[in-house]
Amino acid sequence: MNKRLLLALALLVGCASHPTKLENIPLVWKPEKHPNASAGAASSDLFKVKIKVAPMTDSRKDAALIGENREKQPVRTVTTSDNVAQFVTNQFKALLSTAGMTVVDSGESVVIKGDVQQFFVTETEDYVGDVRLGITVTDASGKSLWQGTTAGSSNRMGSSYRADNYYESLSDALSVATSNLLQNQGFQAAVTHK
Repeated sequence: MNKRLLLALALLVGCASHPTKLENIPLVWKPEKHPNASAGAASSDLFKVKIKVAPMTDSRKDAALIGENREKQPVRTVTTSDNVAQFVTNQFKALLSTAGMTVVDSGESVVIKGDVQQFFVTETEDYVGDVRLGITVTDASGKSLWQGTTAGSSNRMGSSYRADNYYESLSDALSVATSNLLQNQGFQAAVTHK
């Protein structure tokens, strides 16, 4: 290969690994510090209840915006073309299952409904992930048993404006939010009907 072709290839590889814009990126599950949710010292009754997770809604103002790099002006945004509510629903269900909960598609005792209120990473010197979900627990007939909010955050260092760091921050924050919900005594009482 001649030198010009090698230089062009090197530039293409460099651009691919360090994009100038993170727009319409896919959502990727990539937990780093908090790979699983935990119910802590919950009673064994919590794990026997059959739970159905309804598709979540998304009440954020901008459904595509998931992060911002604020290290310098102008602010660089991070957006996705994926359905955030669907992504969060799927990962939330997986986190519940991994934590030992009995997640079902039918024959449920309770239904968990969620609304994505925050799903965002702010990057300055560190990456700070912030996830907040509005949660409603109902019985199988739809009667409301509990309403509340659960939130999780994450903080990590990383190279500037990198998709992987945004993925890790969001994944960890969602894991923490799920753990916080599972350890909430009001939530536990509603799910176990106690």
